[in-house]
Amino acid sequence: MNIKSRDESISSLSEKLSKEQLHRAITQGYSNISLSVISHFKGEYAAMFFDSKYSANTINKLINAYSDDKIDTRDLIRTVKYTAHNNKNEPYVDDFLDSIDNGFYHENAARTFSAVLYENCSYNEAAELVKSGAFYSTEYASLSVTNEVAEQLDEIGVPLRACEGFNYNYDVEDLNEALERDAAIFVQDKELAVRVCEYMKLPDWEKFKEYIEVEMCGRKSELSGGKLSELREGYIRKNRDVQLYNKVQGEYDEFISNMKKQPAEIIIESAYEIVSKENIVMYCEEYPLNMTDKEFAALLSSKNTLDEVYRQWCDNGEWQGLEDIGLALEETADRIQIAIDREIAEKKSAEIPENISAEKQAVKPKNKAR
Repeated sequence: MNIKSRDESISSLSEKLSKEQLHRAITQGYSNISLSVISHFKGEYAAMFFDSKYSANTINKLINAYSDDKIDTRDLIRTVKYTAHNNKNEPYVDDFLDSIDNGFYHENAARTFSAVLYENCSYNEAAELVKSGAFYSTEYASLSVTNEVAEQLDEIGVPLRACEGFNYNYDVEDLNEALERDAAIFVQDKELAVRVCEYMKLPDWEKFKEYIEVEMCGRKSELSGGKLSELREGYIRKNRDVQLYNKVQGEYDEFISNMKKQPAEIIIESAYEIVSKENIVMYCEEYPLNMTDKEFAALLSSKNTLDEVYRQWCDNGEWQGLEDIGLALEETADRIQIAIDREIAEKKSAEIPENISAEKQAVKPKNKAR
């Protein structure tokens, strides 16, 4: 693009701008490059820059980015299109331009920057929403939920709003109809959409939705991003509990099956073991197991978890009540994990090449003794 002198730019702009607009162009600190670039636009577009609530400094930054090919003509126009009455995103102009340097596609960045004019968030927050895959920035300065996420939100009963064009808004009653009309879809809690986008990619999403339905029955209005995260944690804990219960139940069934083959005197002598193991199984079925993932993994790694927990129970002479079984489970998990860690350490030690002498394996002192 040919860069005009300041006088040439002012002369060209005088034919396109009102007196008030031209006065701002001359007096408000617009750079020579900015005036030159703006003077090449048609009158209605040139006027947008001087009707904008943006300061001359912000316009200069945007036009410098345009001159450096960081943003294109459509991006530049888009950034000032809706700013005649609103400059809410102006504090984030540097973040906007930096994000393009950091790999955010310029068109998405420009649309997202415009969306911040009307969204209750910073530019970086809006950019993260887009990058999450749950949202896209529309042509009309807004962040819309993607169609896929909108469909899932609708299925779990989350209220949605739609917007056609710039300002025709309505509550969504038929999502398919709204999507067919190319409406942008909005949800009040954006974190909820992000969490749904994350969870819907998991293989157990459909089962998790059933869990949500049961847990939130009649209380869909209370569903939020934070609540959905809580439900996910509860769902995972429940599945872990069920997995452990199924394991010890299976081990107990096998134990009883073998016990039935024993003579009567052996069965009588084993009465305490039978009752204790039955209590362990019952505890795993009826009580939430507040253990870490590592503790659960340790218990599940055992060839016979029920035997391990029963042995731990017998080794402690102070445990008596049903509630103490939880302690037996935790201590059994810790004992199994110690054995696993020891085995891993021994394997690593065995992997040291034989040709490395003991002297080389030893840690030498940093300073020799005097």
